[in-house]
Amino acid sequence: MSREKLIRRLGPYWQMELGNAVLVPGAAFGLILYFGASIGWPTVLAALVSAALLVIGALAWRMELASLEGKPQLARYWTPILARLQAPMLLLSLAACGAVIWRLTTWGDLWGPDAIAAAVLAALAALEYINYYHIQLQHFDNAADFKRLLSGRGFRRAHLARAIYAWKAKR
Repeated sequence: MSREKLIRRLGPYWQMELGNAVLVPGAAFGLILYFGASIGWPTVLAALVSAALLVIGALAWRMELASLEGKPQLARYWTPILARLQAPMLLLSLAACGAVIWRLTTWGDLWGPDAIAAAVLAALAALEYINYYHIQLQHFDNAADFKRLLSGRGFRRAHLARAIYAWKAKR
């Protein structure tokens, strides 16, 4: 694929991730309140962690786009910061999942709006952590990636994971 086509295809990714950082938790909170339930602290924690990881994803895509446009300074600035956030984000993702498991096993109301939202947001946080810091899980928006997955070659390393690895190798 030509650089121009790739830039056009990847251009909206960072904006979508940034928008999702607000829309996903907002939709979850809105639905919980719409159904007359209260929002528990495990749901708030899972929402904050998933939103933070979506912001990290937005930064990762923006760095990738800027590099394709011949502007590597954005990646030089953000890669060390995002690398240092990897361990805290893992711990926060695990904390969110643990809080939601605790909430589901102790609060009752297993199928209530808050319980469902908490579980979905915690799962999103865990998946986004893996998707950005380890392997690219998203393969449905690009035919080449989807064919790669179906061919048995598996998942590829995430763009941010590759950037962090290269940054660490230079140190």
